[in-house]
Parts: sequence; structure tokens; C-alpha cells
Amino acid sequence: MTSVKLFANLRKIAGTKEVILAGSNVRMIIANLVLEFPALAGHLYEDGKIRPYIIITINGHPTADLDAPVTDQDLVAIFPPITGG
Repeated sequence: MTSVKLFANLRKIAGTKEVILAGSNVRMIIANLVLEFPALAGHLYEDGKIRPYIIITINGHPTADLDAPVTDQDLVAIFPPITGG
């Protein structure tokens, strides 16, 4: 199972900063995340695709490849857009 860290409003919506999920690639991890926390769906998906401004990293390295493999030793982090001033 893979560790998934959530940031900003995703963390608030899920009510946790980290969750352990099954999945062999990023796409499966995100699908399982939404199954566990359905309220995240509208914040992560748009027209059935990951919203373009969502940043996903595997072990600190950004990836846009939803088919990128993940293992039990990996850390997936999901960042929504963050604004501030």
C-alpha cells in the first residue's frame, strides 16, 4: 500500500493529511482516494480527467503520467493550486 499525502484544501476536505492506499499506478491511487473520500472528486477531476492544475509527485518528483508505477515504498503527494499574497 502506498502513502499518499494531501495538501491545502484537499487535506481539509478529507480530514486527514495522509492516507495509505492500494494501487499499482498513480491513476489507481487517485481512483482509490476518491472512493475513500468522495468529496475530493470534484476537486481532482474535471470531465473525467485530472484537473490540469493539480500537481502530483512521486517521492518528490512531479509527474503528469497517471500510468506511472508506484510501490509500497513510494510517497505520492497531491497538491491543489495554492494562492496567497
